[in-house]
Amino acid sequence: MSRIARIVVLVTALTSLFAVMSSTAGAVTWTNTGSTIVHATGIGIVLNVGANKISCTGTTASATAPASFVGAVYSVPGTVTFSPCTLAGQNTYIHCGFTLTGTAFTEPSITTGVADVTCVQRLTANNTALCHIERSTVGHYINPTPATSTPGKITLTTSSSLVVTHSSGTSCLLGTGVAHLSEQTITVTTVAGSPIITRHP
Repeated sequence: MSRIARIVVLVTALTSLFAVMSSTAGAVTWTNTGSTIVHATGIGIVLNVGANKISCTGTTASATAPASFVGAVYSVPGTVTFSPCTLAGQNTYIHCGFTLTGTAFTEPSITTGVADVTCVQRLTANNTALCHIERSTVGHYINPTPATSTPGKITLTTSSSLVVTHSSGTSCLLGTGVAHLSEQTITVTTVAGSPIITRHP
C-alpha cells in the first residue's frame, strides 16, 4: 500500500471514530438504579363521559422499568387494573395495557411524560366487554426517598384526552366520546421495589 493510500485510510478511520465519539457524547441516556420489576397500588379513579360516571375504588399495576436505555424517550410497559368499579348499578372492572414514556427529567427525582393506554371495561359477573378506552394522558414518576421510607409513585394528571367507544358487539353504558379522568396516584408497594430513574445529560 502506498504512503498516500495509508494516509487516506488513517484519515478515514479517524473521521469515523470521531463521528462515533461525538454521537455517543451527545446521546441521551436513561438509567434505573432501583428495581426493574414494579408493583404498585392506588385508590382508584373516576371517569366521566358527559353526565355519566364510573367510579373505581382500587388500582393495581405491574410494569417493567429497564435498567438502562439510550435515546430521548424512556419507555415503561405494563398493565393496570381498576377494581371494583360501579357503572349504572353494575359491578365492573377496567383492565388496561399501558406504556409510560418519560421524555423529561427534573432534578433530583421527577420523570415527566405520557401514559398511552388501551383499556377494556368488563362486567365482573361474566367478563362481558362493555367499553373500550384508549389514547394518552400526561403523568410523571417521582423516585423513592429511602430516608423517609417513601416509595416511588406515578401520578396521572387530570385530563380530557381519553376516548370511550363501544366494545365489539356490546353497548357501553358509560356512553361514547371524550372522557374526563380524575387525577390519580399509584404508589409502588415498597421503597426497595421502586425504580430510581435518572436522565443523562
